[in-house]
Amino acid sequence: MAPRSKVASGVLALALLGVATPARPIAGVDDPLAGAADRFAAQESSESAELVRAHRVVEAALRWLAARVRSNGALEMTRSSQQPTIAATSLAILAFMAAGHTAEESEDGDGARLRAMIGWLLQQAAVQPCACTQVVGDHVIAKFADPGFQTSQMHGHGYATWAVAMADGMSMGAGNTEQRERLRKILQGAVHVIELAQHSSGGWFYALEPEGNHEGSVTVTVLQALRSAKEAGMRVDAGRIELAREYLRKSQVRDASDPRHGGFRYQIADNLTSFALTAAAVSSLNQTGEYDSVMVDLGLDFMRRKDPLLRFGIEPEQWPWYGRFYATQAYWQYKDLRHFRNWYPQLVAVAEREATDGAFDDTLFGEVYATASAALTLAVPFGYLPTFQR
Repeated sequence: MAPRSKVASGVLALALLGVATPARPIAGVDDPLAGAADRFAAQESSESAELVRAHRVVEAALRWLAARVRSNGALEMTRSSQQPTIAATSLAILAFMAAGHTAEESEDGDGARLRAMIGWLLQQAAVQPCACTQVVGDHVIAKFADPGFQTSQMHGHGYATWAVAMADGMSMGAGNTEQRERLRKILQGAVHVIELAQHSSGGWFYALEPEGNHEGSVTVTVLQALRSAKEAGMRVDAGRIELAREYLRKSQVRDASDPRHGGFRYQIADNLTSFALTAAAVSSLNQTGEYDSVMVDLGLDFMRRKDPLLRFGIEPEQWPWYGRFYATQAYWQYKDLRHFRNWYPQLVAVAEREATDGAFDDTLFGEVYATASAALTLAVPFGYLPTFQR
């Protein structure tokens, strides 16, 4: 499940998901976008152009992020009311990988930078022995706790677990056996933290320890992390994943007379539904094998009715890049690509309008978080990150 190497150079709850290089031709076999373009079944020339435009925005965003990576791998956070450092760094690591960058310095000028960021992230994990009886033998837990951001520790932990799982698929260099073993130990411990914190309903809440509550946006974040860790070869309790899938099933509005029909609730039996929550649930169900289910079809129908990009000025967009992040995955991984073809060009156009010198802004969480989120979102159809492959 390792990301493909680049063959051409130069490229919290609802809130926790919001230089330029020349465009390269799509036609060449050495172009890293060629594979993604080939997957579009129709209107190839038009959609290839959209991919080139997206690639420009992503590369500008990555150059902006690259300029803020310190020598120890930490990202220089911009001023904002909250500082989700672990979440933002994890999203930045994923954004670089989703654009085709790897930790192979000989192949990629960002290799050393990526290794530094991954190393910094691993240093933030608090590893300690676990005495639970759910796993036989000696084992550990590894918590990615962010002392400067208490709003939702589990969101940051989920993104970090996902990022480390993806990094495990990258070659860390022939002489880095010890680092790889350490990475995998931390990854397995991070998975176990998620398993231990699951609510009996199947959902998760904001803390890294078990709580008497649960909600959908945290659940989809950690479900994506568990799926990625499982594909990286980690021990993941299949029963935990199935329980989480059942949580999402129970969260969907199935009453056809209800105007929210097909939408997913913030919590089971809660009245709150939204485009962003539904997109997140649909993308998670897709990734756990629910490709042809009625739930996914109904969720896509709800998304189409409530999509802020398709219904600009009519439907609210409270947390834009959170909804766009999951909607891109949901549309891209859906069995019928027509919805994606209709939607992605509008996403690219919005990103071009919102970017300033490569950066995106978020008053609450800052430019690093917002820029990493936007770059990762636009890179979904590029086809490098295993999580996003159809």
